[in-house]
Amino acid sequence: MTIPLKVDDIASYLAETGWERDPQGWRGASVWQHPGDYEVLVPARDGMGDNERRVREILRCVSALEDRPADDIALEIARPQLDRQSFRTFPTGHDPGYTSLHSGTQTVLGVRSILTAAARTAVQGPHFAFAGRAPGVVADLLRAAELGPSRAGSYIVEIRVAADVTARSPSGEEVTGRTVLVQMLEAVSAAQAAVTADAPAAFDETVTAGVSADLCKALSDLSGSDRGEPFEITFRWARSQPLDAPSHVVAFPEASGSLLSAAAKRLGGLNAVGDATVSGVVEGLHDDAAGNDRWRIKVRGELSTEHAELVRRAVWVRLPDQASYDRAITAHRGRQVITVTGELSSTTGRVELVPRQGLDI
Repeated sequence: MTIPLKVDDIASYLAETGWERDPQGWRGASVWQHPGDYEVLVPARDGMGDNERRVREILRCVSALEDRPADDIALEIARPQLDRQSFRTFPTGHDPGYTSLHSGTQTVLGVRSILTAAARTAVQGPHFAFAGRAPGVVADLLRAAELGPSRAGSYIVEIRVAADVTARSPSGEEVTGRTVLVQMLEAVSAAQAAVTADAPAAFDETVTAGVSADLCKALSDLSGSDRGEPFEITFRWARSQPLDAPSHVVAFPEASGSLLSAAAKRLGGLNAVGDATVSGVVEGLHDDAAGNDRWRIKVRGELSTEHAELVRRAVWVRLPDQASYDRAITAHRGRQVITVTGELSSTTGRVELVPRQGLDI
């Protein structure tokens, strides 16, 4: 074991994953039990002579229970603030943990581009296709992400980002690593749903979820040189900031890559049009008084359009004046539900809802 573990961190992990502590203990150590006849002995404190052996026994037991590598569990115990994403590809004709140099390079670049697309969406809002150089805050977030080694189980690339790592945009907005990765999950889940429809046009209604030409191209890079291999993305969330589920797996079947590639070309030539309504709470506020990008808000709730049934997602709304923005600030502070009806537009590059009237609070 190469990762040093503290007794308090081990006890915290066991408590959070369904283990129960025996109030009796044993010679100062604590006894923890889990349904299924699992039992471990946690040392009384750090620095005791047999700690290393005890910790190895704990990791072996927890590894058997969770059916995960002991090193993964040790990392999760030692670094509870890390969000982790693994990108698993299935190259043919290679030993587990290996792929061709060409496909491996393509996979790593695809992972980088997926994270970039999610970060740009979190910072700049949803786009059919991003143009120009990414804001500096995106580069800051990419530098904060760590790339791990491949491991057996086909060809797996893992990245990890501290949930609370923060980058600040020139306008003063703060974007956390967790915000970017939740955006990534929302976008790749929407892309997966569109893949099941087996038509590039199905991607048109996913742009507000963060699906862009850039994201589709990046996802297709995970499907091998012929764009015909399956792949999957697993999100495992930091224990220090749990989500609704400890992990999410988004799997793309064979031939997804060619469809994603076609969708990337289609989205690159589209513009947003049509009536839409969003009803939800104000999640973000933006007012760049020094520039031309003023008075926009992010509303997370139920979105309906001319072509799609109700879906839950975040929508950028362009407000006409300071008075409307002030009302949005009040709604944000009070967690009030607002309703905005108008027309989708992408004239600024960002896909956003332009209200016909004010906000209905």
